[in-house]
Amino acid sequence: MASAAAPAAPRARRTGSGRLGGWAVVAGGAAAVLAVWCAVAWTLSDEQLVPYPWEIVQALWRDRSLLAGNTWPTLWVAAQGFFWGNLVVVPLAAIALLWPAAEPVVSRLGVVVHAVPFIAIAPILIVALPGGSAKVVITALMVYFPSLIGVLLGLHGADSRALDVVRAAGGTSRTALLKVRFPAALPQVFAGLRIATPAALLGALVAEFFGADRGLGAFIVQSQTAMEVERTWATAVYIGLLAGAVYALISFAARLATPWAGKETTAGAEVAGAGAAQGGPAQRIAGAVLSAALLLGLWQFIVSGLNLDPFFAKGPGDVLSFLTGDGAGEFWSAFGSGLGQTVIDAGTGFAVGTLVAVLAAVAMVAWRPVERLVLPLAIVLRSVPLIAMTPLIVLVFGRGLAGVSVVITLGTFFPTLVNLLVALRSAPAGAADVVRAAGGSSLSAAMKVRMPYAVPALTASARIAIPNAVVGATLAEWLATGKGLGHLITDSYERLSFDALWSSGVLVVLLVLALYALIGWVDGLVARRFGLAG
Repeated sequence: MASAAAPAAPRARRTGSGRLGGWAVVAGGAAAVLAVWCAVAWTLSDEQLVPYPWEIVQALWRDRSLLAGNTWPTLWVAAQGFFWGNLVVVPLAAIALLWPAAEPVVSRLGVVVHAVPFIAIAPILIVALPGGSAKVVITALMVYFPSLIGVLLGLHGADSRALDVVRAAGGTSRTALLKVRFPAALPQVFAGLRIATPAALLGALVAEFFGADRGLGAFIVQSQTAMEVERTWATAVYIGLLAGAVYALISFAARLATPWAGKETTAGAEVAGAGAAQGGPAQRIAGAVLSAALLLGLWQFIVSGLNLDPFFAKGPGDVLSFLTGDGAGEFWSAFGSGLGQTVIDAGTGFAVGTLVAVLAAVAMVAWRPVERLVLPLAIVLRSVPLIAMTPLIVLVFGRGLAGVSVVITLGTFFPTLVNLLVALRSAPAGAADVVRAAGGSSLSAAMKVRMPYAVPALTASARIAIPNAVVGATLAEWLATGKGLGHLITDSYERLSFDALWSSGVLVVLLVLALYALIGWVDGLVARRFGLAG
């Protein structure tokens, strides 16, 4: 009689030679990166813009005491901003889940906070707020949005079957939030924290660019002003390594807190922010009106409640009067011209950043050694203070669209990469195993099985990447090209035309809100296509 079918063989454990082969790939990739770096440094040796790697190492060793002395002030500001930014996010996200009508308001508040050009508000905050509180506020503002998207995506990602069980047992929305949604949200929450970690450090650096006498931000500005290229690059690399260390700490905490993350999961997740799109036209219009009223009221309260100097602090009425006044025609002409350039810059950078993130995420899931090589580089690049490095980047890549695209890509691809990695690894492991059992490669499994499950995370990531692209475009235009809305904003500041400055900032925010609403509509389509809305 035929014997019973043998049980499926367990997946083979990685051998020592397999691990050595993986590290060999990492070493080879690192050697290739260093070789390209040396080639670029040699090509630009006459301009002395890019030092050789060993020159950066020498500068790191030579300036080790200066770097160490400036590290703690920056880390302390980053830690405070990280704490307060995330402390605000969790209760707001919970309110959005318990009271769905509040989610559009919470989401739009996050977009407004993230989209306000820091090159316009940072100097005002430094002047308006006492002591070092302005630095903490700037840092918290940069942390708030990526953390909010991570928490919302996670809370919406609970297994619908588990939620049905809670409802069938008579549980309330609060019970479902505490017993199902919060535990299910942890992997995505930690993904948001991974994104927020470099953002916190970058926020502290940005705050130090506007008037600090200590800290790594002040140190890199001093180095750049003195045209000390090696010290500038060494400081940027040191900052990247510092962010990488903190990122690794968050990742270690994530593995301890969510040992199940990356294992088999269901596809019953909703899309972050999908709830914002629910309801009829009347409900959506009412939500938009309520959001606008709250934001305008908060804006007026800040300007009036803090007794800010009316010379540089403008309220909603001041901006409206300026935009509709007799002399507004010249401003609108300049804004329309700048808007066209900024849309081209931001759109190109967003497309390139998203494409690079998708390719990198798929490769990292298909071949683990690629992750060991690419992820540290991604963290370093995300943590590089672009406000200081943009002039060097533009000198290397030019002042045209190519140089601007590089700047924007550095700010947009990292959030998409992190969210995609979490989503790709959360696809059902059994489906990927079927592809492999049929002779398919790890790449085939990643593209045919994992990628479809990651589409909701891709659209959710676009909610972070699009504001990043617009803000990155204004930054590059300010520091490099002298075109677009970034130039208009800084030109208004230099001419002390604060009406034009505030009006430009408000219109940029409205642009980002419109783009965010478009992505929300796409999110809704994705939710319905994948059966995730409900």
